[in-house]
Amino acid sequence: MTSIPGILVIDDEIGICEGIKRALTPQGFRVEMALNGEEGLLKVRDGAIDLVLLDVMMPGASGIDLLASIHAHDPEIVCIIITGYATVELAVRAIKQGAYDFLTKPFTVDDLLLAVNQGVERKRLSLEARRAQEIEAEGRRLAEESVRLEELNRAKQQFIRLVTHELQAPISAIEYYLNLILEGYVPADKMPETVQKCILRAQEERALIVDLLELGNIQVLEEHNQSIPVQLGTILQDVMETFQEQIAQKKIVCSVTIAPDLPPVYGMPDQFKSLWSNLISNAIKYSYENGMVTVTLRAKGLSLIGEVTDTGIGIPTEDQPQLFTEFFRAKNAKALNIPGTGLGLVIARKVVEAAGGHILVASGCSPPASMPGTSTTFSFIIPVTKA
Repeated sequence: MTSIPGILVIDDEIGICEGIKRALTPQGFRVEMALNGEEGLLKVRDGAIDLVLLDVMMPGASGIDLLASIHAHDPEIVCIIITGYATVELAVRAIKQGAYDFLTKPFTVDDLLLAVNQGVERKRLSLEARRAQEIEAEGRRLAEESVRLEELNRAKQQFIRLVTHELQAPISAIEYYLNLILEGYVPADKMPETVQKCILRAQEERALIVDLLELGNIQVLEEHNQSIPVQLGTILQDVMETFQEQIAQKKIVCSVTIAPDLPPVYGMPDQFKSLWSNLISNAIKYSYENGMVTVTLRAKGLSLIGEVTDTGIGIPTEDQPQLFTEFFRAKNAKALNIPGTGLGLVIARKVVEAAGGHILVASGCSPPASMPGTSTTFSFIIPVTKA
């Protein structure tokens, strides 16, 4: 609302318009006039109008008919109906359409000033209430943002502590073994074994660094929203080729089923390659020899569903809720000394969520009688529409 309230009179009687202008201008109002509805709407759209005095009976559109158009432009404009034919029915209709008050012709200058002053004050209070609501909403938003940032900062600090610990462990082990060698505590016949331990820990360190870099890369791509259409089936076929040697070494029965004519999903090809690689790598790694790994990709509605099932060591029920958190590894996997960084499933989750989907795990079902182990299935659902 401007410092000088803007009043618009829409009335086809020039005498009424001039009379209102003469009465209001000395009171500090800026008064504009329009002799029909079309001209009045143009002046409303030009802006700086706080209150409109509308004649009901005009050629063309009546004053009540103009109420909706005025409020469509600015809901805060106060409208006062001017009429020489005031009835209850007319009042009800006008109020329903958004009129604030009535002036019945003929009216006095005092009646006019009272109605206009009340209308202008009503707009002022309405604007102040809206500003207060906006300030309150902004305050709530800032408070929520502050809480979110604090949570992110705590998560970041926790993640840094975890990363530091995980990175230090292999280095400490390597340093320990090398010191044993330097100080002569390792006999010649044990030297290859000790060096091999150093190599294994170095490989753990490298795998961890690779996964950490991949996590960071996923975050960068999410922020820049660089998604493109990707054929999940083609990527799955390419990924399976890279695991053929491991499958043969463990004598695993592997089945891959890709439904025909699948639509693309949206994301980055390298990320979806990581998704398949991590899930299939885990299925092979945690399977027993002569076990079974089954991979399927199919459509359901407007989504694609991918599933990777193995007949391996299974996942304890109490460990399943934590599977997709950083550096977590199930206790049976750690007990068997199966290598892993605890980040593969985190990467898989982030890739799926970045594509607008979600990932699930189910473990504990009985596999086929001819296969050892426990059936574990990781399934993800990704929409084919862009996230």
